[in-house]
Amino acid sequence: MAELLLRGWNTAIPEVDIGDDIFVVHDRKGDLYRVQVKTAVAKPQQYGHSAQFNIPISQLQKEMDPDITYVFAVRLHIRHQSRWDNFVVVDRQDIEKYREDGMGSENRGRLVLYLRFEEESITCNGYDLSQYRNDWDTRFPVIEH
Repeated sequence: MAELLLRGWNTAIPEVDIGDDIFVVHDRKGDLYRVQVKTAVAKPQQYGHSAQFNIPISQLQKEMDPDITYVFAVRLHIRHQSRWDNFVVVDRQDIEKYREDGMGSENRGRLVLYLRFEEESITCNGYDLSQYRNDWDTRFPVIEH
């Protein structure tokens, strides 16, 4: 929410949790967006780090208006310090398209994504998701007030 507020967007937490974590509003236009936040603590690897995320398949398959944007937030712990390292900002239909092509694995009605974070790339089962790294501008460009 803090990132969206800094970018000039208005945010709200829904009173009833049915899959949306944040409602995001462009005040001047009246546009509404739904955001689902998934968090994970990164695991250090020789190449960088990895993180696992789970998404209900039923949520991925359900088209909505407005549709869901996922924000995968990665927490990194290094030498007794902790910080948010990466945000992967990606629309539902992109994740569903990758899932249909074979990205991730399915377990108990959930899509399990193991994201591999390297200095120059983010991948999942060989699928390149680097374009979504900290890509707030595509969906939520800075609004000047």
